[in-house]
Amino acid sequence: MRPITRTKKLPLLPVLAGAMILIPFLLFTGCTGQAPTPRLEGTGWTLTGYLHNGTLVPPVPGTTITLDFGTEGKISGSAGCNHYFASCEVKGTGITVGQAGSTMMYCSNPGVMDQESTYLALLTRSKTISIEGEHLTLSGEQGALILTFTKTVPPKQQPLVGTNWTLESFHTGDAVSSVLAGTKITAVFTKEGSITGSAGCNQYFASYNVTGTSLQVSQAGSTKMACGAPGVMQQESSYLTLISQAKTFTIKGDLLTLADAKGAAMLSFLASDQPS
Repeated sequence: MRPITRTKKLPLLPVLAGAMILIPFLLFTGCTGQAPTPRLEGTGWTLTGYLHNGTLVPPVPGTTITLDFGTEGKISGSAGCNHYFASCEVKGTGITVGQAGSTMMYCSNPGVMDQESTYLALLTRSKTISIEGEHLTLSGEQGALILTFTKTVPPKQQPLVGTNWTLESFHTGDAVSSVLAGTKITAVFTKEGSITGSAGCNQYFASYNVTGTSLQVSQAGSTKMACGAPGVMQQESSYLTLISQAKTFTIKGDLLTLADAKGAAMLSFLASDQPS
């Protein structure tokens, strides 16, 4: 008679426990192969190189091109002449940038407008994003490097009161428009509670009150000079209406934004060393 061989059964609980340990480990190490999405919201970057005629070249001397990641999938910055804005979605190392809109100012320095056009086109062609320390790179099809940036050093935070603010742009919904060429609109908030400056043609004045980031501005008065250049008086009227409707403000470095009660931006100013 053949002897009976008994097989020793392994305890079920240790085997299950081992499986329970292994599965979370695979999930934790990213068995799907997807890289973590970089934390970009609130960061700013300055262009160091862009693809031009097959070669990575530095920006035109005297120009600064920036890329700022905002909230709700939005990016903005300076394209070297105009302010631009676009939608942006980042998943892992993948990036999708929507068609960029911009203000419509013309800069006459050689190469500036061509550089701006090239930069905005490359931005929308970006497919992957990489960050290593203080450096950010965007690549296009087949991993070709098209844009390189370094992390922007935030400008010194400017105070609302006493700073010479120069209007950069008007906001209407998702549209942003620049100040008419040849005009300059300014604002100075005094410690006595008044706002003064140029509305592009006439000098204006108003009173204001600030509580935290809340702002109340009185209806503005102004001198009565007429300027005949096309659009100047309409621009002035729009500005004086908008500044009187401001309800909140934010300052990020040298950028002041006045917004309505719902937080929608209306007017954006840059700090200037020149008196208003």
